[in-house]
Amino acid sequence: MDRKEFLSVMGMGIAAAACSYCLGSCTKQDATVNPPTNVDFTLDLTNPAYAILRSNGGYVYYGGVIVAHITNGTYAAVSQACTHQGATVVYDVGGNQFFCPSHGSMFATTGAVTRGPAGSPLMAYKTTLAGNLLRVFS
Repeated sequence: MDRKEFLSVMGMGIAAAACSYCLGSCTKQDATVNPPTNVDFTLDLTNPAYAILRSNGGYVYYGGVIVAHITNGTYAAVSQACTHQGATVVYDVGGNQFFCPSHGSMFATTGAVTRGPAGSPLMAYKTTLAGNLLRVFS
Protein backbone atom coordinates (compact mmCIF):
# COMPACT_ATOMS: atom_id res chain seq x y z
CA MET A 1 0.00 0.00 0.00
CA ASP A 2 1.47 3.33 -0.97
CA ARG A 3 1.19 6.57 0.97
CA LYS A 4 -1.74 7.91 -1.09
CA GLU A 5 -3.79 4.73 -0.58
CA PHE A 6 -2.99 4.70 3.14
CA LEU A 7 -4.09 8.31 3.62
CA SER A 8 -7.25 7.69 1.58
CA VAL A 9 -8.22 4.64 3.66
CA MET A 10 -7.44 6.43 6.94
CA GLY A 11 -9.35 9.54 5.88
CA MET A 12 -12.44 7.51 4.99
CA GLY A 13 -12.25 5.67 8.32
CA ILE A 14 -11.99 8.88 10.29
CA ALA A 15 -14.84 10.46 8.31
CA ALA A 16 -17.06 7.40 8.89
CA ALA A 17 -16.33 7.46 12.63
CA ALA A 18 -17.07 11.18 12.86
CA CYS A 19 -20.35 10.83 10.93
CA SER A 20 -21.51 7.91 13.04
CA TYR A 21 -20.78 9.89 16.24
CA CYS A 22 -22.67 12.96 15.01
CA LEU A 23 -25.65 11.02 13.72
CA GLY A 24 -25.73 8.76 16.76
CA SER A 25 -25.95 11.66 19.18
CA CYS A 26 -29.32 12.75 17.78
CA THR A 27 -30.81 9.28 17.61
CA LYS A 28 -30.41 8.57 21.31
CA GLN A 29 -33.52 7.71 23.24
CA ASP A 30 -35.05 10.39 25.40
CA ALA A 31 -32.90 11.52 28.29
CA THR A 32 -33.87 10.78 31.84
CA VAL A 33 -35.34 14.17 32.67
CA ASN A 34 -37.12 14.57 35.96
CA PRO A 35 -39.67 17.35 35.58
CA PRO A 36 -40.68 19.28 38.68
CA THR A 37 -43.44 17.66 40.72
CA ASN A 38 -45.76 19.16 43.32
CA VAL A 39 -45.57 22.48 41.50
CA ASP A 40 -47.50 25.32 43.15
CA PHE A 41 -46.31 28.89 42.82
CA THR A 42 -47.80 32.30 42.08
CA LEU A 43 -46.27 34.99 39.89
CA ASP A 44 -47.23 38.62 40.43
CA LEU A 45 -47.49 40.13 36.96
CA THR A 46 -46.90 43.62 38.38
CA ASN A 47 -43.42 42.48 39.44
CA PRO A 48 -40.95 43.66 36.74
CA ALA A 49 -39.40 40.16 36.62
CA TYR A 50 -42.72 38.69 35.42
CA ALA A 51 -44.28 41.69 33.63
CA ILE A 52 -43.32 40.16 30.24
CA LEU A 53 -46.13 37.66 30.86
CA ARG A 54 -48.69 40.42 30.31
CA SER A 55 -47.85 40.37 26.57
CA ASN A 56 -48.70 37.59 24.12
CA GLY A 57 -45.55 35.60 23.47
CA GLY A 58 -43.86 36.57 26.72
CA TYR A 59 -42.38 33.76 28.78
CA VAL A 60 -40.35 33.22 31.94
CA TYR A 61 -38.66 30.32 33.72
CA TYR A 62 -39.42 29.56 37.33
CA GLY A 63 -38.44 26.47 39.32
CA GLY A 64 -37.84 24.25 36.28
CA VAL A 65 -41.05 25.40 34.58
CA ILE A 66 -41.50 27.63 31.53
CA VAL A 67 -44.61 29.80 31.74
CA ALA A 68 -45.80 31.48 28.54
CA HIS A 69 -48.56 33.90 27.57
CA ILE A 70 -49.79 32.04 24.51
CA THR A 71 -51.45 33.43 21.41
CA ASN A 72 -55.07 32.89 22.50
CA GLY A 73 -54.46 35.17 25.49
CA THR A 74 -54.23 32.39 28.07
CA TYR A 75 -51.21 30.88 29.79
CA ALA A 76 -49.38 27.59 29.35
CA ALA A 77 -46.86 26.08 31.74
CA VAL A 78 -44.70 23.05 31.00
CA SER A 79 -41.42 21.60 32.25
CA GLN A 80 -38.54 23.60 30.81
CA ALA A 81 -36.17 20.68 30.08
CA CYS A 82 -36.59 19.01 26.70
CA THR A 83 -37.26 15.32 27.11
CA HIS A 84 -34.78 14.45 24.36
CA GLN A 85 -31.55 15.52 26.05
CA GLY A 86 -32.54 18.03 28.72
CA ALA A 87 -31.88 21.33 26.92
CA THR A 88 -33.99 24.34 27.90
CA VAL A 89 -37.02 24.89 25.65
CA VAL A 90 -38.28 28.31 24.56
CA TYR A 91 -41.73 29.53 23.55
CA ASP A 92 -42.16 30.31 19.85
CA VAL A 93 -45.06 32.78 19.56
CA GLY A 94 -45.15 32.53 15.76
CA GLY A 95 -45.83 28.81 15.89
CA ASN A 96 -47.66 28.92 19.24
CA GLN A 97 -45.46 26.09 20.51
CA PHE A 98 -42.50 25.25 22.68
CA PHE A 99 -39.26 24.65 20.80
CA CYS A 100 -35.93 23.03 21.73
CA PRO A 101 -33.13 24.97 20.04
CA SER A 102 -30.61 22.15 20.56
CA HIS A 103 -32.06 19.48 18.26
CA GLY A 104 -35.32 20.97 16.95
CA SER A 105 -37.98 19.14 18.94
CA MET A 106 -41.32 20.94 19.06
CA PHE A 107 -44.08 20.66 21.62
CA ALA A 108 -47.70 21.84 21.65
CA THR A 109 -48.73 24.22 24.44
CA THR A 110 -50.12 21.11 26.16
CA GLY A 111 -46.61 19.62 26.22
CA ALA A 112 -47.36 17.00 23.53
CA VAL A 113 -44.55 16.25 21.07
CA THR A 114 -45.34 17.63 17.61
CA ARG A 115 -41.88 16.99 16.09
CA GLY A 116 -38.96 14.88 17.31
CA PRO A 117 -36.37 13.78 18.02
CA ALA A 118 -38.05 13.97 21.45
CA GLY A 119 -40.40 11.06 21.93
CA SER A 120 -41.88 11.99 25.31
CA PRO A 121 -44.07 15.00 26.13
CA LEU A 122 -43.17 17.84 28.44
CA MET A 123 -44.95 17.79 31.80
CA ALA A 124 -47.87 20.22 31.66
CA TYR A 125 -49.11 22.27 34.63
CA LYS A 126 -52.37 24.11 35.25
CA THR A 127 -52.61 27.89 35.35
CA THR A 128 -55.18 30.31 36.75
CA LEU A 129 -55.18 34.10 36.63
CA ALA A 130 -56.80 36.18 39.35
CA GLY A 131 -56.22 39.88 38.76
CA ASN A 132 -52.45 40.22 38.40
CA LEU A 133 -51.63 36.93 40.15
CA LEU A 134 -50.86 33.94 37.94
CA ARG A 135 -50.90 30.64 39.78
CA VAL A 136 -49.08 27.61 38.30
CA PHE A 137 -49.78 24.25 39.90
CA SER A 138 -49.82 20.48 39.39
